[in-house]
Amino acid sequence: MSSPIVLDTEPEVSREVAPGLQKPPATGGTGAVERWLDAHLNAVAILVIAVGFGVRLYVAARSYLNPDEALHYLLINQPSALLAYKASLTNAHPPLLFLLLYFWHFVGRSELMLRLPSVLAGTVACWFIFKWIQIVFGKAAGLVGLVAFTFCPALIALSAQLREYALLLFGIAAALCFLERAFQEESVSGMWCFAGFLYVAILSHYSAVFFTAAIGIYSLVRIADSRLPRKVIVAWAVGQAGALAIYGFLYATHVSKVKKENLAMWSNPFDQSYFHAGGEDLLTFTRDHTAAIFLFLFEQKYISQAMLLLFVISIAILIGRELISRRRDDPSSYSSHSGIHLLLPFIAVWCAAIAGVYPYVGSRHTVFLAPFAIAAISYVLAALYGQKLWAGLLIAILVFGASNMAAETFEPFIRKEDQSRALMFGAMNYIHQSIPRGDLILVDYQSSFAISYYLCGPREIVQEKALSNQISSFNCDGYSIVTTDYHIWKLGTGRFPSEFEKVVSTFGLKPGDRVWVFQNGWGSNLDVDLAWRLPKFQCLTPKVFGANLSIIPFVVGPDMSAATPVTTCAPPAFNSLL
Repeated sequence: MSSPIVLDTEPEVSREVAPGLQKPPATGGTGAVERWLDAHLNAVAILVIAVGFGVRLYVAARSYLNPDEALHYLLINQPSALLAYKASLTNAHPPLLFLLLYFWHFVGRSELMLRLPSVLAGTVACWFIFKWIQIVFGKAAGLVGLVAFTFCPALIALSAQLREYALLLFGIAAALCFLERAFQEESVSGMWCFAGFLYVAILSHYSAVFFTAAIGIYSLVRIADSRLPRKVIVAWAVGQAGALAIYGFLYATHVSKVKKENLAMWSNPFDQSYFHAGGEDLLTFTRDHTAAIFLFLFEQKYISQAMLLLFVISIAILIGRELISRRRDDPSSYSSHSGIHLLLPFIAVWCAAIAGVYPYVGSRHTVFLAPFAIAAISYVLAALYGQKLWAGLLIAILVFGASNMAAETFEPFIRKEDQSRALMFGAMNYIHQSIPRGDLILVDYQSSFAISYYLCGPREIVQEKALSNQISSFNCDGYSIVTTDYHIWKLGTGRFPSEFEKVVSTFGLKPGDRVWVFQNGWGSNLDVDLAWRLPKFQCLTPKVFGANLSIIPFVVGPDMSAATPVTTCAPPAFNSLL
């Protein structure tokens, strides 16, 4: 009978630290603090996580849905779970979150309620990361890792979004914790728990394939290097077979049916994140893109550089210790292969970028690397401060407090104040007060998602397929919303004249008819540079709500092209572009 899984006890295996960094005896006032922290470590961890939960709730409540989030809601807002599942197959992600959200959206449809599953998943992931790092590297590293993971800027933001990444990290964190327990306690039940949470990660996001591959290799090495009971090994093997079956199902039902043109469209923005032979050398590519990953995670330039340096030092120490242990042939020395364990996920996605399969990029697409980067950093910081709990806690609070002082969010590179819900509500009020029913509102593909949620209302079902044709329209609160070709994610200055003329032709508009352009989301809106690039629009009169949300009136000119309602005006000032 396998031993039970206990998540709040310290493993009995002794931990080594780097030479010269052993924990000194506690003395004085700091000794009392150290003893108190040691005795109340789980309570302190729960307090840290509670604060992190509050921060995530605040972030989730303050901003309007970005285009990807609004698209997620559009896909799950269907008459049945089956239709929501079928709609999800048009997207680039596995179905788990869509199915969860379909049932959850009956509880509440506000931004905060829709984001709450991510908030909860991201919060619980902090606990599993704490326990995993504590198992592998000890209490001090666990506490540092907890603060780092809880207050990492990128992880806070992703935990407050209607996306798959918080659920992915929850699955990864829990899988790591239970796998390590299963190895140490020779537990069959722990191995089954590992498999279950691995499946959660796999069904949340396709980037989990790199985690699956890395953790599989690591597990094989641990199994080969230990004397686990046969039943534990069988449980692991069956779990891996289940993971393979899930990937087979996803390929047959989703991946194989995705159109090549959609794959090209989704991967096009990341072209520079693949390695191209004949361009920059491999070393430069690796250095620059690894630095970009750490900058994405920690936001502040100098902090991210310091974290990358600590990561490299940590991996070097861990692998070096392993090699020394091997050369001494000391079977009593504890060996968890932790260095290669933390490095393997980076190697996996780096190899995929070289093969042109997946980008090695500093964005949410590689956020699954965060637990491994933070674990390595936590190990070396705890070692540098002599495994002192109070010192590790203090330095982690200072470092990750500073990381959250960046002026811009990690993504989508929009200032925090420009994502305020008040701005979106202001735009909707302006539409109701200033745009007559019957006028056409032209939106690009990404803007169509937000206007569906905010103007039509979250209870109105707008079929996503209606937004995927060449030029299509749908009715919304008495307005006719016209959307561009779905390949035009952002309507820019170069394509605006021709797209406007398509609208005029398709809907039989006449000279003098008014067309309003609504834009929000990533990239520059037409009001930024249309007047400068095309002089005929120097009298443009946009209504802006922050830097990323605008409504612009146009009329059909005598030649059936776009014109401005105002014909006499002063030229735009250069300062308006700043």
